[in-house]
Amino acid sequence: MTVLVLPRKLVEEILSDAKRRAPQEACGVIAGEVKGERKLALAVYPCRNVSRNPLVRYTIAPEDLVKALSDIEGRGMEVLGFYHSHPMGSVAPSGIDHAKASWDGASYVIVNLKGEVASWVWEEEAKRFRREKVVVED
Repeated sequence: MTVLVLPRKLVEEILSDAKRRAPQEACGVIAGEVKGERKLALAVYPCRNVSRNPLVRYTIAPEDLVKALSDIEGRGMEVLGFYHSHPMGSVAPSGIDHAKASWDGASYVIVNLKGEVASWVWEEEAKRFRREKVVVED
């Protein structure tokens, strides 16, 4: 089982982004390094949600994604995954999340406005999410 290590500062950044954008879904990229089964998050990149229905789904603005990927590569990190919020819901992946997931092995972090945080790894071959342990560190 993989473990996603999120520094408390990054969790606070993600939750702040979610609260600021509510009732729309917030979204962004998570970057860091992988050491065996541990994924250590080092940075988050909030991105604009350009979905036609941002109250219930997210689409990361392509130009924001390109900019984030360029910075991540330039800093010698790798994409660990993505985050988004469910302002009015649970931290479990929705049917829409299942239908849109495509980055095999990526962490999909979901937060809500109650401050709950969960991470799910997309398994492309099985077309499903697997729960990932999240460790919040100071």
